[in-house]
Amino acid sequence: MPLSGSAPLTVTIQFNLNSLISFKEVDETVSIIGVMTLNWIDPALTWNPLSYNNVSKIIIDPFDLWLPPIFLMNGVEKMESIGSDTLIYTTVILNGQVYYSPGAVLQGKCPASIARFPFDTKECTFSFLPWGITNDSLELSSLYEHARLDWYTPNSDWILQEYSTNVGHKTVDSYSYDMFYLKITVKRQSLYYAVMIILPTFVFALLNPLVFILPVESGERISLAVTMLLSYTIFLTIVSESIPVSSNPMCGLLIVMITIIVVSCLIVSCVIIGSRYANMDNFGEVSTIVKRLTKWFIQKRNNAISKKIMPLPEVNGKSYTSDINVTGKDVAASLDIIFLSIFYMTICICFFTYFLYVVI
Repeated sequence: MPLSGSAPLTVTIQFNLNSLISFKEVDETVSIIGVMTLNWIDPALTWNPLSYNNVSKIIIDPFDLWLPPIFLMNGVEKMESIGSDTLIYTTVILNGQVYYSPGAVLQGKCPASIARFPFDTKECTFSFLPWGITNDSLELSSLYEHARLDWYTPNSDWILQEYSTNVGHKTVDSYSYDMFYLKITVKRQSLYYAVMIILPTFVFALLNPLVFILPVESGERISLAVTMLLSYTIFLTIVSESIPVSSNPMCGLLIVMITIIVVSCLIVSCVIIGSRYANMDNFGEVSTIVKRLTKWFIQKRNNAISKKIMPLPEVNGKSYTSDINVTGKDVAASLDIIFLSIFYMTICICFFTYFLYVVI
């Protein structure tokens, strides 16, 4: 290792980000291709160019020189120095300046939340350390505040938003080390997921409650409700591979999709209940609450038809609505209005909450 008196050796780092390969939410790993340009001064490698045919720089085999042992500390593959598995030549200048540019496919650990999928943003930090050398012998310095993108190739699934670099310190058992950090922030391209998952889910959710508009006499209510439920279940099975799997936290979009399935199951149950009342011969089996709701809806309908509000007089202590003749079809029609309103309100609240959550 080159030494310059009692002062520590300073290694300047310039990071070149070439491409973002992938981001795996399940494994919590991010893969990039990057090149680190390392520069330091070795006093033993100076010469007078007049003595060597005016040669001002040379390119030599890196195994003939001392190289800084830079390790990726939050990597997920084997532990080795960056560039140790590839022959990358070094450039030496006459004044002792040494330039070494090792490159590698870097795969680092990056815990990330998928709650806002597919409108999520990921922040990942790659931590590099000169393994085994404390900062009283070797200091790191970042040449720029950001990584260079001269050779960067954009990723079709992620938009690169931040690519900052800086040097920090870490103390372990009273030993202090310099750390080089690369922080990248990427935002997911959400158009595909919005068109292929969110939009069909929204359409399915809006179509489901429309079975309450279909006349009971058609005999197709239950079959239509079950068909909608099965169709959405098959759709969820197909698109489940596109949705990241995680329990902490759980994907918000997946919660919405499960809610729609639960709503579809409840709609099938409510359709069966409505059909039962529509074909009921003995009206005495209907509960008092359902009777009152049905009479109230009939009175509202009559008022709307007559275009005026009629007072509800009482005769012998009984209200006018108590004399209304109620049939099973009236009960079914009243329940249809109630179910239609409740389920549409539930669906609207569900989607509004989701979009509000991913935006804020």
